[in-house]
Amino acid sequence: MTTALLVAVVLLAALTVFNLIVVLGVVRRLRSYEERLGGLAEPAPVLSTHLGARVADFTASTVDDRPVSRAALSGTTLFGFFSPDCPACHERLGDFRATAARHPGDAYAVVVRDGGDLPTVLTALAGTPVILEDPEGPVATAFGVRGFPAFVLVDDEGLVESSGYQVPVLVP
Repeated sequence: MTTALLVAVVLLAALTVFNLIVVLGVVRRLRSYEERLGGLAEPAPVLSTHLGARVADFTASTVDDRPVSRAALSGTTLFGFFSPDCPACHERLGDFRATAARHPGDAYAVVVRDGGDLPTVLTALAGTPVILEDPEGPVATAFGVRGFPAFVLVDDEGLVESSGYQVPVLVP
């Protein structure tokens, strides 16, 4: 009986060592795939307008009838594009509002009427100039917005200085 027990323990130990070798091989292979595919997982560009390119002409007005146009931009201007139907937009509303309050130039929130909880978005942006427009509206079209949320810094000539899906960190 002890010989059979000894054979079973040795067999079980050998099976455990074999299993460990296989698992380590799989982990190593997965890490090599991750390294090779890591560069492919970058998010799509937020704008069809590239860095350094000029934003197309646009004319719009804020909800309190303040006119906004590319020609009237002065200094670096921050734009945030939001959709009420976008969960990530709701997550970034507070960050945008706080950044807009600290921004040395103008800051505008562009909200697209595409369903969702529009009153909640407008309430969260209280104190920030808001441009309310239909999907494919003049401002989003001029910037070439491809997805929401989108954040863009442009200079006084309408050249894109930075863009992305995260609220930009402003350097004082």
